[in-house]
Amino acid sequence: MSSDFQVLVIGGGPGGAAVASLLAKEGLQVALFEKSTFPRFHVGESLVPAVNQTLEKLGVLDRMLASSFPRKQGVQFFSPKGPTKPFYFEEIGVPILDGTWQVLRQDFDCLLLDRARELGVQVFEPSEVKGLVMDGDRVTGLEVIAADGERQTFMAPVVVDASGQSSMLARRFGQRENIEGLQNASVFAHYKAVRRDAGKDAGSTLIYRLDARSWLWYIPLPDDVVSIGLVAPATRFAKMEGSSEDVLSESIAASPDLASRMDRAQRSSDVFAVRDYSYRSKVDGGKGWALVGDALSFIDPMYSTGLLLAMISAEQAAAAISRAVRDGDAAPDLRGFSAEYQEVYEQYLWLVRAFYAEDFHFGQLAKDPIQRRGLVEMLSGVIGTEEGLAVTSRIQEFFAEEEVH
Repeated sequence: MSSDFQVLVIGGGPGGAAVASLLAKEGLQVALFEKSTFPRFHVGESLVPAVNQTLEKLGVLDRMLASSFPRKQGVQFFSPKGPTKPFYFEEIGVPILDGTWQVLRQDFDCLLLDRARELGVQVFEPSEVKGLVMDGDRVTGLEVIAADGERQTFMAPVVVDASGQSSMLARRFGQRENIEGLQNASVFAHYKAVRRDAGKDAGSTLIYRLDARSWLWYIPLPDDVVSIGLVAPATRFAKMEGSSEDVLSESIAASPDLASRMDRAQRSSDVFAVRDYSYRSKVDGGKGWALVGDALSFIDPMYSTGLLLAMISAEQAAAAISRAVRDGDAAPDLRGFSAEYQEVYEQYLWLVRAFYAEDFHFGQLAKDPIQRRGLVEMLSGVIGTEEGLAVTSRIQEFFAEEEVH
């Protein structure tokens, strides 16, 4: 049994690595348990510029600037009628938010976990968390199976669960709920020899709408690789005939611009299928525990917000835990720590619902300078501005009118 730590973190992905690093920078003794051996493949390859601010706090922004990850400077949407005008992040006029990156997650996640080690986090990899240690209704530790098969008990005042959708703490305490109407799934693969745009558009994310409920992503990655994925209702996938590869290929063929970019493409990975259900936990924390990243919630990948939400929750959890330690709280109750995060989640939820609303047209918003700025801010990960709230207000008015009719 070990009680040498003040915080135990489950999961070494971006959310877990970030919260562990931020706590270590505050001088706390942190242990992190990751069941996989890095590097490992993972989906979620596109950042939004607001993530840069957390990367700077973690001390890795310079490494990102020196990396081979393609620079992402904007987003462009394609409907069956044709493309929109590109949305460039530089339009909001904040230098650190002018661009971000498209990343290979196996490399990006290693960078963050290595940074946690540099800051003094003790990383146990591979180590699988098998159970909780409880004292009444308070979480006080973890039961862990080490790489050699030995079972160990680790005790600490706080446990942070950043283990993703399979979250042990969310299943036990979080009261997870699916978001109605967003029960989607996706199939995706990596391809080589896909045509890219030139100049500052070379690293842009492209979104191809197929119909009101389905769309394709195009994400340029290093080494001449492009990630292509289809998102559609899970019930529709269940009715589709053929393999995942057939379904993806047929969807690509249904989008003329994307198909033309891939006339010489060669698939360079397996075809992967994942569940993209949007959900959230009704409870974000409790006595001695907190949820971070996908353990806390997940939202449709339409706007590439997965890593943004992970970083926001990591920052807020680290701030709440550090404050409790400074105040001498030996048994902190972390319920409600994510209030600001929940506001961000709600803003993106309105934006996602609008995308899937057949009669809502973003083009009308983009023609108005104030609301266009609001859209660019939200696509950049900047939430809560006057312009962004104007966009949300217009979306809410649309749905209120739809209910009346």
